[in-house]
Amino acid sequence: MIPRTRIVLALPLVLVVFTGCQKKFTRANFELITIGVDDQENVRHMIGKPTSDLRDQWFYDDFDDHYSAVVYFDANGRVSGREWMDSVTGQWEGRNPHADDPPPGEVRERHQRTRRYDD
Repeated sequence: MIPRTRIVLALPLVLVVFTGCQKKFTRANFELITIGVDDQENVRHMIGKPTSDLRDQWFYDDFDDHYSAVVYFDANGRVSGREWMDSVTGQWEGRNPHADDPPPGEVRERHQRTRRYDD
């Protein structure tokens, strides 16, 4: 009878521990960030602590799932832009709001096929 009681008492603790270990930096959570609305505290709450913090740019990396993101902030600490990069699919969305627009008719990207050997 006592071992059952211990299991019943330990089960909620185990659930709390595993729920707290959930990844915050995911594509779904990143999509919740709204430009011009969210501030640095909201971003930290939604996707966690950045890998690198350069005051007006926060960098996030997930080397296990092969994606990265950059969140840009204005002088008031509000989100001014965001970028998502997925190295598995080659997807790159968003842009740096402080960068110049490319001249009309000019393409500033290059695609290259690669082969992964770690799968």
